[in-house]
Amino acid sequence: MAETAPAPVPSTRTGRLLSRLDRSADRRWFLPAVGAFPLGDYVLPVLPGQLLLAGLAALHPRRWWPLVLTFVTGSVLGALLTALAVQAAGDRLLRVAGQLAPDRAEFQQAAELVAQHGPWVLAALSMLPFTPRTAVLACALAGVEPLTIALAVLAGRPVPLVLIGLAGARAPRLLRRSRRVDRVLAEVAAGRTSPEPSGTAGQDPAAERVGVPGGLR
Repeated sequence: MAETAPAPVPSTRTGRLLSRLDRSADRRWFLPAVGAFPLGDYVLPVLPGQLLLAGLAALHPRRWWPLVLTFVTGSVLGALLTALAVQAAGDRLLRVAGQLAPDRAEFQQAAELVAQHGPWVLAALSMLPFTPRTAVLACALAGVEPLTIALAVLAGRPVPLVLIGLAGARAPRLLRRSRRVDRVLAEVAAGRTSPEPSGTAGQDPAAERVGVPGGLR
């Protein structure tokens, strides 16, 4: 009997993480595990959330909507918990984190915008692809109610996340024009192994769009 060669391991941290999540997509804890990334992205960013969402939506296009809801929920809950923690501990918590120190120019600019426009600026910045961590922290230190901060994030965050999820699910070829995205998806796809040698039975048309072998989700 011929031995099966081990699946190649992605060379990047993003690829390895995406590959682990991909292999666990049928587990009950898959979505809660995914939600931990946008939730913790305000304090301990692990990788760009938009890349994680786009990659998972491309690998599992039929689940793009639950993935988007998970990211929205995690982002809103993360903003709420971050605001509560900052208002309880003050700027000491930010100085311990170092990269989020209030004396940084980026933080001071966000604080000025919050002073001028209030939480509306947070809702606007939440529509950008990146997590609005600096604006959330500036609002928290300015004394904006944590619930108001969470609602501001909820007002804006679904816009980019829906677009990213849709792009990953419906237009993976467009995403793969980015060399980084193409490399990550190619490595994850190469690590998927098919139980059917023929590679044709039960092939998922959606998986075929991102270059995934047949018989795999």
